[in-house]
Amino acid sequence: MLLAVLVLGVAAVATGEDTTRTGAVGAAPSAIASGQPTVGAPETKPLQTQSPTPSKPDARKPRTRPSRPKGSPPPRQHKTERMQTRSANGRGIVYLTFDDGPSQYTPAILQILRATQSTATFFELGFRQAEYPGEPAHVRAEGSNIGNHTYSHADLTKLKPAQISSEVARGPRSRCVRPPFGATNPTVSRLLARKGLRQVLWTVDTQDWTRPGRKQIVKTAAGPAVKAGSIVLMHDGGGDRSQTVAALPQIIATLQQRGYVVRRIPGC
Repeated sequence: MLLAVLVLGVAAVATGEDTTRTGAVGAAPSAIASGQPTVGAPETKPLQTQSPTPSKPDARKPRTRPSRPKGSPPPRQHKTERMQTRSANGRGIVYLTFDDGPSQYTPAILQILRATQSTATFFELGFRQAEYPGEPAHVRAEGSNIGNHTYSHADLTKLKPAQISSEVARGPRSRCVRPPFGATNPTVSRLLARKGLRQVLWTVDTQDWTRPGRKQIVKTAAGPAVKAGSIVLMHDGGGDRSQTVAALPQIIATLQQRGYVVRRIPGC
């Protein structure tokens, strides 16, 4: 009898230990599946199934602002040079330009341009080109061209001449330069001219960086203010540009219906 009691007691203890161990193992998957991070363990991130979103900029990387903050006075701009207004077949030309790339949105824009038999000019940043090294060649292969938007998107009017030269020299290789924010002054203009570079601003600003909605972007980029020779400012980098991509097919279709062709800026 005493032997039987001892055997049963050992079996019960063994069963209790196994149950406790099994419960501990089963708790971790439940915590992860419910979205609650396990205490003391790194949080598990879900697998991305869609196009990646731009990562948060590293503290060491330059930060870009596509345009001036709302409510602040616009920077002083010098008048943009007059552009060719007519194509060889007599149709009016509109120049679409995209700033602050390249980015994950650039390939989609190039695909739309190809489908509509159009080209454009991409004013790219030097540090963005380093992040997307294959895109500049892709842009040129599609018949579009690239302008220099400096290396880090600094306001050139607040820099010394040597700093301006450095920003431009480290930017994309191009004969055309668009100063960030459209901010320029006689010092910037003279320095670029001495280097044999053209300063290219814009005549129509879509403000697409504010994400005003697809319809508003279309209205501005293809509306009455756009005429033969207009240079339209949009963005393919610096943030979420999905609205710009969504608006582009209708922008080009509307311009073509108005009798225009969409072309890159010559000589860049």
